[in-house]
Amino acid sequence: MTRSSFAFLLLVCFTANAQQLWRYDNTNYKAIYFKEACDLIAKTPGLVLLDVRSPGEYADTSQFIASRIGRLKGAINVSIDSVQQHYNDLLAYKNRTILVYCSHSFRSRRVSKFLADSGFTKVYSLNGGMTEVDREPDASFPCKASLYTTSVPYKLMGPEDAAAFIGDKNNIVVDVRSQAQYDGKDSIAANNIGRVKGAINVPKTTFDQSIPRLQKYKDKPILVYDLYTADAMTAASKLKEAGFSNVAVLFDGFDTFLLNFRSSSKVRSEEIVGAPPYYLTGVREAIDLVNNSPASVVADMRPKDQFGNKSDQTYLNLGHIKNAINFATPEQLEDYLKDKPRTTPVLIYGAQSAAMQQMNSTPAIDVAAVCKKLALEGYTNIHLLYDGLFNVVWASANVESQQDAKTILTDHEGLY
Repeated sequence: MTRSSFAFLLLVCFTANAQQLWRYDNTNYKAIYFKEACDLIAKTPGLVLLDVRSPGEYADTSQFIASRIGRLKGAINVSIDSVQQHYNDLLAYKNRTILVYCSHSFRSRRVSKFLADSGFTKVYSLNGGMTEVDREPDASFPCKASLYTTSVPYKLMGPEDAAAFIGDKNNIVVDVRSQAQYDGKDSIAANNIGRVKGAINVPKTTFDQSIPRLQKYKDKPILVYDLYTADAMTAASKLKEAGFSNVAVLFDGFDTFLLNFRSSSKVRSEEIVGAPPYYLTGVREAIDLVNNSPASVVADMRPKDQFGNKSDQTYLNLGHIKNAINFATPEQLEDYLKDKPRTTPVLIYGAQSAAMQQMNSTPAIDVAAVCKKLALEGYTNIHLLYDGLFNVVWASANVESQQDAKTILTDHEGLY
């Protein structure tokens, strides 16, 4: 998660024990990545693609615009909540190879386990689901060009393709976040994560009125982005309705884009301005930091019950990152660091996305504000694991290049 925050919301929706199904991977059914899926599809006559999302998600007509993310050609749609109702129909495929997918691989795992437990013997679940299909470059999913289809009028662009787009200064980039977020002055610290250099700020609240001033770009390639995705999709739809010919959306939002690249990357240094005074860190960078910097401090800012896997909300019981210390307050962390060099690497995390945590008014420490305060006090190596612990866990099971996230996770026996 990739984190993503949208994935976290889906986790909450699909029961407290959703993540526990990952422990059944490659036992009851086989969980596979995209390249394996392409090979399986090519070599398996009669393979059944089973899309277990809602009919609206399948048809790109969901009431939630951020759920309109395309599908795989030839897939049949049996939503997870109607699998038992349509069980007799599915029995026709009992002896055929079935590849199950959804949006993030929560529902596909549940259905795959159900089918395997019901005697289906050739069941596969697609890791990461349509979210990763849209995020990944074509090289990761070589049959994407022939298999992917969508009815949305704009292109969904993953981080790698977006970086190339942004690097071409003949293209237009439109940022539809509020002016406060664009300027890095939002009251929620986690929303102040920088902006694309040269991006035009057209806030969603005034977007309709601003379309006339964008008319001069009508025939130019345009990339629209926001923090997550929904507002950018809405704006892109309006541009297409107004006759703009070449419109794309930065899929899964600006935070996902940033976290796809290391803090020291050329993309971050040359194409992003207004970054916070600490490092926004994704899963890949966190793995390397924990494994390669033994002197680093790993600060778990979750409530004590979550750190000890004793939360009543069991989906929040995720174990923790190895060598992590649980700090109940920012003051405890500051006190712990006061005798350490200001250059000490410090990785700070909560349960979920720093921005989503604040947006949902989750009763938890504002980890972004903690990072900012430490940076302003002179600590030069502060890393915020922006999408939180959950995204590390999700990525370990769903992102092929981040499978080794398991190496930094501990105390999760029986959970996933």
